[in-house]
Amino acid sequence: MKLRTVNYCFKQGVINLYKNRLMTMASIGTISACLFIIGIFYIVVANVEYTLQEAESNLGISVFLTKDITDEEKQDIETKIIQRNEVKSVTYISPQQAWEDFKLMYKDRQELLLGYDENNHPLMNSDNFQVLIKDIDKQDSLVKYVETLKGVRYIRQEKDVTEVIKSFNSFINYLSIVLIVILIVISVFLISNTVRLGISVRKNEINIMKYIGAKDYFIKFPFIIEGIVIGAIGAIIPLVIINFSYKYVIQKITEKFGVIEHFLYFMEAGQVFKVLVPLCVAIGIGIGVTGSRLTIRKHLKV
Repeated sequence: MKLRTVNYCFKQGVINLYKNRLMTMASIGTISACLFIIGIFYIVVANVEYTLQEAESNLGISVFLTKDITDEEKQDIETKIIQRNEVKSVTYISPQQAWEDFKLMYKDRQELLLGYDENNHPLMNSDNFQVLIKDIDKQDSLVKYVETLKGVRYIRQEKDVTEVIKSFNSFINYLSIVLIVILIVISVFLISNTVRLGISVRKNEINIMKYIGAKDYFIKFPFIIEGIVIGAIGAIIPLVIINFSYKYVIQKITEKFGVIEHFLYFMEAGQVFKVLVPLCVAIGIGIGVTGSRLTIRKHLKV
């Protein structure tokens, strides 16, 4: 296709947007509504996954050491554990630290502390390393390795909690894929119907161009340009609305329900829109072009 032809088709596509502005607005509104739903769904899923990741980062294992272990052996165990790729951090908890933490936890139940002191308490043999893991999927392999180290007496892991988080994370991932695909299919269907109405109005114009010998690509290209422009505008509108709404909602939630920050973690707007902007623009343009191509195809047969 010659550059002059491309330039003409591009101008014609833009002109057609204005000439058929009612259908253009309807198409933009349809894409905006669909992408707004997709955007809201993505934000919910992204924040749920982010919360799960933060929860994962606080999960790990406790490696309890044998009673007669030496300081050199402790250092050797710590070095070997921290060198593992799946390990995020290793913290040594002495029996004295464990006892202080226990007293702080049960400071309102002093009866549990009666009869004990710094030199005689139930946690005297509780030397352990608190190991945080980068990826809980690799927890089992780490446990198997640590069990082989000399001086390790027992390993405690929150296996039930880990399995619940892993299962829920997988469920969210599969659910998000299925729902986004469904929403995209619905969007293509809606925009196809909207574009079909617009093309039906211009059916005579298309037929005349066919009868005078215009090539299919010459007829289709302006409609594809229309689809691209409509899709891009249809993506920008919900992105602007979601951007302001997200920041406002997060601010209000943190102001009025500060305690919720201990259970839910919200992504920064920049993190969210780094993915959401190209996603919505790509989907919007894709829907616009696909809808135009699907509906123009049958009208080219005269």
